Amino acid sequence: MTRNEDLPDDVKDMPPSRKGAKRKTEIIDAVLRIIGRDGILDVSMRAVAVEASVPLGTVTYYFSNKEELIEAAFLRHTQRETARIVAAITRLSAPAPADLARGLADFVVQGLTEHREQLVAEYQFLNASVRRDGLQRASAAWLQSLSAHLEERLTAFSSPSPKTDARLILAVLAGLEVDNLSVPLGPADERAIRAIIGRLFRGLEELWIQEKR
Repeated sequence: MTRNEDLPDDVKDMPPSRKGAKRKTEIIDAVLRIIGRDGILDVSMRAVAVEASVPLGTVTYYFSNKEELIEAAFLRHTQRETARIVAAITRLSAPAPADLARGLADFVVQGLTEHREQLVAEYQFLNASVRRDGLQRASAAWLQSLSAHLEERLTAFSSPSPKTDARLILAVLAGLEVDNLSVPLGPADERAIRAIIGRLFRGLEELWIQEKR
């Protein structure tokens, strides 16, 4: 059964029919599969129609051009990834920094294994956002949202600089994703990821203690 509850509001609310929302979901999912498998440059109205197994006219009925398709797909991806990282942050009740480190390590490892194609698509989107204003705005809003969720948790840990620390953590997570995206993740790679994130949080804890003195 196709799910459409994680679609952006402006996408899932138009058209109002359940059948129309389901069809739109299928089209957007087809875009994500193409980007993750073949790259963003291979997205076209015709390619999406073939991937979604719908007539070309169905795609053009819902989307005026491929830029609209790409932006809708990016918005759906960001909502899914935001839900994943929020789950990683809030899964444990009142966790210590070490617990958060483990949760974020799980997030990275899961992205590089279970959600590898989606992660490839994500970096295709981010690269394309340099030249596409719509994607650039969506990317900035998404990163701000991720940072806000982290800042809230870091504030609970009494971080003196939660905004800066959140940006540092997100930068490290992104670096680990990029470094490990070109080849399948092995056991040694997973251990390295967990060690790096653990070391990052231990260093932050020590810094917080020093800054409070």
